[in-house]
Amino acid sequence: MADTTELDSYRPFSCPECSKSFTRSENLQRHKRARHNGNSRKPFECAGCHARFTRSDVFKRHSDRCRQLASQRYQPDSDASPPVMADLAPQLPTSTLVVSETPWPTEHISLTNESPQAYSGSPSSIVNGESTALYVKGYFETFHASLPLLHRPTFTTSSAPELLVNIVAVIGSLYSAQPYDPNAIGTAEQWRRDTWRRGNKDIQRLVAADYSEMRKTWVLQTCLLHVIYGAYLSETPDFEESKKMLRIVVDAARDLGLLRQGIAMPDSLSWASQTDGMMDGAKTPYTRWMSYISVESLKVALYTLIFLDSQIFSPANIRPLISPMEFGWELPFPGDLWESKNPQIWTQRVTEHFGMAPENYLCGPRGIATASLSIATQQLMSESPSPELLAALAASPFTTLCILININTLVRDFTRCYYQLPPSASDPSAFHILTQAQNKQIYSAMRVISRIVKDQAYTPESPQFLLWRSVEILHCSAKISLCRPDHLLIGGIVDNSVIAGLATSTHLTLGNYVSVRRSAPLLPPHLWGDEGILAVLNDLASALTRIAGEEGENAFRDSPWVTAASYGILLCIWAALRRAGKDIQNHLDTFNELPRTSESCMLIFNTLMESVFLCLKGEGNEIGGRDHRIWSMDRDSFVSLLDQAEILFVSLLQRACRDRYLWNIGSSMATVVDEVLASGQPTTALA
Repeated sequence: MADTTELDSYRPFSCPECSKSFTRSENLQRHKRARHNGNSRKPFECAGCHARFTRSDVFKRHSDRCRQLASQRYQPDSDASPPVMADLAPQLPTSTLVVSETPWPTEHISLTNESPQAYSGSPSSIVNGESTALYVKGYFETFHASLPLLHRPTFTTSSAPELLVNIVAVIGSLYSAQPYDPNAIGTAEQWRRDTWRRGNKDIQRLVAADYSEMRKTWVLQTCLLHVIYGAYLSETPDFEESKKMLRIVVDAARDLGLLRQGIAMPDSLSWASQTDGMMDGAKTPYTRWMSYISVESLKVALYTLIFLDSQIFSPANIRPLISPMEFGWELPFPGDLWESKNPQIWTQRVTEHFGMAPENYLCGPRGIATASLSIATQQLMSESPSPELLAALAASPFTTLCILININTLVRDFTRCYYQLPPSASDPSAFHILTQAQNKQIYSAMRVISRIVKDQAYTPESPQFLLWRSVEILHCSAKISLCRPDHLLIGGIVDNSVIAGLATSTHLTLGNYVSVRRSAPLLPPHLWGDEGILAVLNDLASALTRIAGEEGENAFRDSPWVTAASYGILLCIWAALRRAGKDIQNHLDTFNELPRTSESCMLIFNTLMESVFLCLKGEGNEIGGRDHRIWSMDRDSFVSLLDQAEILFVSLLQRACRDRYLWNIGSSMATVVDEVLASGQPTTALA
């Protein structure tokens, strides 16, 4: 073995803060920024919670207290629910966040006696500590189930930063009991708007004063929650502010190297073998748990950034700011690890998932297939994805959702390029996007995801119900985009809000704008009319049952991006049903008989109407359930169904929209549908 001094001669650049050495100066500088930025003035680090101190006496007192609290609160044989960690607030990293796997009683949420923030509005707009507790509880019982951004078991309102608590309370208040008094409703809305705007300004000032603040996970989480609220609920000026906030976050993440795990946290790559893995055995279960939380909190926040960047503004046809190729973080770990209430439960689940103890799993090889979002997506598009990847997706619906969104982003990018080319005489369809080989690869990935979702056999009572349901809805939306591209995308229209974009899509879809934009000037009309719909007909029928046949409570809990995607699917069904009905009527007028049931228009019409009647069943509607006129070849009977079909579907569409009023998307789209019906004729973008 070579002498250590000889090996060190090839690494002349040594880090003054640790024992690391490097062959190049720039590698040393990158290491210092990633590992020691801001900490050089605090040389004493606590092994339990990684807090740093400038004075040795303060560090000693802290570390003694930290060890005592850890041993008192986390006994291996304890079956009790975890305590709220208010007493550990000084030791917890500010990036960690909170509530148990089952909803906690309100009294378990630690609170200060002050309101979330001093507001400039009237006294009635100020929310007290008790209300904040209810709102935070509402957030974790509802919205958290759709987006597990915060680490629920360690979040407390008494120790979490005020800006983060405020936006959590604002979003949670949406899901709390709604007052019937119009004045109370107005006061609550004004409080939410004022709190959001104030928090938006405060967080921007914080980052502007010190760009490196974005390295703190809680700052990133606060920014993302502000983006969500402003984009989906607020008015157009607030939508613009959300776009501005998103750009600030993306620019900061890119400049600070946060988009690459090897730069942001070079020692946290569990898919690559680490040289100091043996030292991890000296850590306690608590310290290993806290190390996991620290890394995973940042990872989940950055994956949420990728998800929002690709999804949140797509209804308005705003392109993502981040390329998936520049995002280099390994996939998140299983969801039940993220929700573990204490180190003992976490350790047990690590062993169950990976067959090894945490001290080996944290620094052992995990598999290259899970090394990044892009690699995982490429693996899925092959015909033989690795078992490690399939296990990672089955164990984390949030990870599956992120990969699905990445595939949809890929399809949209292909679409942007394809529709800039002239139509091909050999392929006259206005709706073909990818080549057959590319379609095969995309569908391979989609089939794997669909199989994973089906294997979950989840129910509304399942802890991850909303996440798996989001995967199903967005899976259907992605399949539609393969053969029925977004009309704003093809038309080159960028709208000024999510709601405005969906409203514009309504008018363009019913006017068949895509075909005019692409091929209608050169090719016979309606040559390709039903081809794309037949490819996704079963998916549309199943999605209609899930969306419009949902109970009101489940619809109420929908995340805003799922509501937007659901409306897009219903809009596609409306256009397909209307087009199929017109084709059947034209056939009747021409030949005085119904088309054969094997004709595409009859297949589409009857299949979709079966789902419509299935959704109407059990809703106090006398016509709900199986209708004898479906698949009937009796002319008079079928014509009566033909006359009622669109009316029945639109009533179902309106009900589905009104059930999803929480984020304003559903109620706004119900108003748009009313306007379309009031016009008395199909909306056209062709006039």
